[in-house]
Amino acid sequence: MLKSLLAAAGIFIVFTVVAQPCGTPQAPLLERTDANKKTMVEVQRGVQKYIPMTFHLVANDAGSGRVTEEAILSQVANINAQYGDQEALFYIDRFNYFDNDAVYDSPRSFAANTQMRLRKDNNSINVFVVNSIESTGPGQTLAYYDPQEDWLVSRKGQINGVSSTLAHEAGHFFSLAHPFSGWDCNPFNIPPYTNPVEVTFTIPCDGGGGSSLIELHDRSNCNTAGDHICDTPEDYNLGLFWQNDCAENNSVKDINGEVIKPMTNNFMSYYTNCATYQFSPTQKNLINTDFFTFKRSYIRTGVIPNTTPVTDPVNYISPINGEDAGGFSNILLDWEDTPGANKYLVIYDRFMSFTFNPKKAIVTSSEYLITDALSEDVTYYWKVWPYNESQTDAGYSATQSFKASTGTAVNDIREITGYTLSPNPVRGLGKATLALSSTKDFDAVIELTSATGQRLSSQQVNITAGISQHEIATSDLTAGLYFIILHSSHGRLVERMLIID
Repeated sequence: MLKSLLAAAGIFIVFTVVAQPCGTPQAPLLERTDANKKTMVEVQRGVQKYIPMTFHLVANDAGSGRVTEEAILSQVANINAQYGDQEALFYIDRFNYFDNDAVYDSPRSFAANTQMRLRKDNNSINVFVVNSIESTGPGQTLAYYDPQEDWLVSRKGQINGVSSTLAHEAGHFFSLAHPFSGWDCNPFNIPPYTNPVEVTFTIPCDGGGGSSLIELHDRSNCNTAGDHICDTPEDYNLGLFWQNDCAENNSVKDINGEVIKPMTNNFMSYYTNCATYQFSPTQKNLINTDFFTFKRSYIRTGVIPNTTPVTDPVNYISPINGEDAGGFSNILLDWEDTPGANKYLVIYDRFMSFTFNPKKAIVTSSEYLITDALSEDVTYYWKVWPYNESQTDAGYSATQSFKASTGTAVNDIREITGYTLSPNPVRGLGKATLALSSTKDFDAVIELTSATGQRLSSQQVNITAGISQHEIATSDLTAGLYFIILHSSHGRLVERMLIID
């Protein structure tokens, strides 16, 4: 796992180390840490924390550039794995889509904050996923936690199935400061420091502030230096300038001449390329404590999300294997219910790569009706990602295909000058009416068949000159594609009928 966060409230770097002063003050987090330490509640097995998250998928004013739903589903699975040993389960409360240039590119601005406050959910952790974030110094800010607004902001590139960005920022949300707190603006390097370090306080940020007591290797001041947590060792932010990996420090010494030993694979630090990352036991207990404080009561909604694992692939029904969909609009994509899933992300496109003009939808039943008019005689591809609000890592099942055609509507009866079948599609336990306009009287048979040609019903009818109407019973039909066929000695009329739940 790679640390991939370069944040204003926490900075991780992918592949290269880039200097970036921390723009979010650590003082509010340290105050909460100190308060939570006094009433610390250890993580207890079986005492589950359900943590709702609202993801704001922000696009520019033109509606483009938005993070994908797939990326968020992967991210939720990722953060649940990262917090999996804390009796903590994050779940998707909802997706919120909106278009705003200020939020998209300048989320710290007054204009952006005004828009974000309007959309902030009052019962979940708000994660605004944007294009870029204003930096407070050299380098690129990738994500941050705003203690005043109590929301998280992340560049869209940091929302995925491997990044530690959201895990780090959620740590800030639950009161954790950086283990190297005080070294954010001026991390250890020579210059400005010496080795061994000869000062007891860190160099302040430009303009003042950001200085703090330097933590010692012997832990004698661990309750008042760094992140004020004694089982996260002294950390002089070596991961930002001094080293570009997760290796143990063997050279940098504190004022006592002792070699410091940072916990390089801590989620709240900045070291890269560690095999795995983790929180310390006290950090876990502080996260747990903060969750149960009054300040966090608004996310303790009492909602227990669906926690059933979603592991089975989608069992597709139709249309599959390039079959003719029987039309170029009102095409029903149908599949069986997937165990554990109560939501499905559906995507279809003209190209199997889903890069031409993909259309997506989230549905709560195992079907989706394409109402767009598709291009005739063109093959389309589709696939489905089953999930529920907390179990999101199933991914897409195998890609299926169908051909959009001109449809199967046929009218060989010269006497029939017009006809309509309505409603079509038919919803639920309704009925359809076939209205015919004829130039003369004649006898006929109306058949109802399945998509495979099986005759399901048949009725003798008399077609009268002028307008006649004939009801088609659909109450016993399941969702799917059917055909209405009118037979007579004068010819044949065929129309497709779609049943939806």
